[in-house]
Amino acid sequence: MGIMPITLSGSWDEGFALDVHTTSSIFTGEDVYGNPTFDKQYSDMGLLLYSFKYKYEHDKLFDIIALAKPFIAEWKALTEVDYVLPVPPTKARVFQPAAEVAREIATIIGAGYSDDILIKKSLTQAKALTDTDKLKIEGTIEKKRDATREHDMLLIDDIYKTGTTLNECVKVLRKDQKIKRIYVLTLTKTRT
Repeated sequence: MGIMPITLSGSWDEGFALDVHTTSSIFTGEDVYGNPTFDKQYSDMGLLLYSFKYKYEHDKLFDIIALAKPFIAEWKALTEVDYVLPVPPTKARVFQPAAEVAREIATIIGAGYSDDILIKKSLTQAKALTDTDKLKIEGTIEKKRDATREHDMLLIDDIYKTGTTLNECVKVLRKDQKIKRIYVLTLTKTRT
């Protein structure tokens, strides 16, 4: 098992996806409801995330962290991170993938963790929006409280598609003058 980190460009100071989500996706037809079906091949991290998030195999968290840990140890910027935040979820789940991963990474790097600083006002998932509608996501992320001292932050998300939600989170965090550097880490990135 391995990963192939990808640099992510955005309004943050530095960001990475640990790997692509799928390595191939071939249209195979439609299901009985007329929905398209695909034969997907996943990267190692993509398969772990798919199993963790959509198949509810919560024990995959340990495999995800084990696969990510060498990269986390080598990313020098993380030694300066004071707080790790997950991107706020849109869909209510008992087990929030980004939050669970963020909590584990905070422990690894010796940083604080909070899942209640950023909240999402809209329940619409960015991945379900058209490119035009994604422009309307502005203002859907709120920060519940200001920092009490200077911080460097690490934002964690599970899948990076366009970066719309991450950029909105960073925009909101940047309004707080005590938040200095903001880093981004996602488990996977879509190929499109």
